[in-house]
Amino acid sequence: MISAIVAHIVLCAVAVAIAAAIAIPSALALADRPRFERPLSALLGALYTVPSLALLAVLVRFVGLGDTSVEIALVAYALYAIFRSTVAGIRAIPPEEREVAMALGLPAWRRRLRVDVPLAMPAILSGLRIATLGSIALATLGGYVGGSGLGSILFTGFALQNRAMLLQGAFGVVALALLGEFVFRALEFRSLQP
Repeated sequence: MISAIVAHIVLCAVAVAIAAAIAIPSALALADRPRFERPLSALLGALYTVPSLALLAVLVRFVGLGDTSVEIALVAYALYAIFRSTVAGIRAIPPEEREVAMALGLPAWRRRLRVDVPLAMPAILSGLRIATLGSIALATLGGYVGGSGLGSILFTGFALQNRAMLLQGAFGVVALALLGEFVFRALEFRSLQP
């Protein structure tokens, strides 16, 4: 059970980290360029609406059974929440904050990193929270395509009609989701403090 929990955490953490490494810089670069941001947002939104089992079935066909297919699906679903929340956070920054940074003569990229990112941090963390909780839930479907984690316990429990395994897997997923919610809520609260 412990190894399944660790595998589940690793699957989700890696997926959210990869998605954040793609989505946050993209959002920072495109937040003030709606002409480019809107098509990317639409593409990510369309990808987000693809049913997860359908996406996993396609990935298994091309990538094979196991964690790689699950990881790709988790990254694909995490991108939208992180990208949209980062763009929303940047766009919600009051214009006077930016004007002060411009008056100080900060170059655009420095202003983005030193002024915009800290001010948008609550929104960015909110997107990371949504992506993480979604990944925790979605990673359970990975057991259906040979992935590791708590999903393997759940699907084995279903196959064997083993209630104890089903309960272990279900409680494990619920506990991880609650822990993730608590951690990100604490981080969001802390980011709001002066």
